[in-house]
Amino acid sequence: MTGWGDGGRKDWAAYYALLKDRPPRTTTVFASRRFQAPGFAVDLGCGGGRDSLPLLATGWRVLGIDREPAALAALTEAAPAEWRDRLETRLGSFVEADWPQADLIIAAFSLQFTPKPAFPALWRRIRERLAPGGRFAGHLIGARDSWAKGDAPDGAVAFTRAECLALLQGLEIELFEEEEHDGQTPRGTAKHWHIFHIVARKPQAPIAP
Repeated sequence: MTGWGDGGRKDWAAYYALLKDRPPRTTTVFASRRFQAPGFAVDLGCGGGRDSLPLLATGWRVLGIDREPAALAALTEAAPAEWRDRLETRLGSFVEADWPQADLIIAAFSLQFTPKPAFPALWRRIRERLAPGGRFAGHLIGARDSWAKGDAPDGAVAFTRAECLALLQGLEIELFEEEEHDGQTPRGTAKHWHIFHIVARKPQAPIAP
C-alpha cells in the first residue's frame, strides 16, 4: 500500500515494525467470530500481517496480497513454520490481482489507495469473489477525511454515508460504524479521520428484488 499523508513512500520495514504488536482490526475479529469454523481468507493490502496472522493462529488459510516486498517479507517471517502451509502471499497490486472465491475478504484501511477510476471494477470483484455466506470486513474512507480533502495524491477514494450504504446493497450488513475525529497516522502525522468500519455478509441465495 502507499503511505499517503506521510510524505509518500518511506522505510516500509520500519513502518511494519511500528504496527507488528498492534491487535487485529475489530472488523476482522468481528467477522471471523461469526463463522462456525475457519475457512479461506484473502487479505487485500495485507501489510506485515496485522490481520492475517491472528487468522492463521486460529486455523484459517490466508492469501495475503500486497505490492510492497517488505510487507510480504514481514508477514512470512512472523508466521511460525507450522502455519506456513496455510499461508500464501502474492506480490502485486490488489487492484490488478485476481483471487479465488473466499469466505472472508479483508480490506483494512487499504481500499482508499485504489485509483479512483479502478474502484468500481475492484468493488465488483470483491463482491463476486465472496462465497455465498462469506463476509467482507474492512474500511472505507469518508468524504470529510483529510486524505479525501487533498492530503494524498489526487485525493483518496472516499464516500458519504449514503454512498457507502449504496455500495453494500444486496449484502447483509452486520457491522456499520462511522467514526470521525482528529488524530494521527501510525507514523505520527496529524490527520482528520472519517472512517466507515464495515462487516457485510453475502447471502446464501440472491435477495429477491
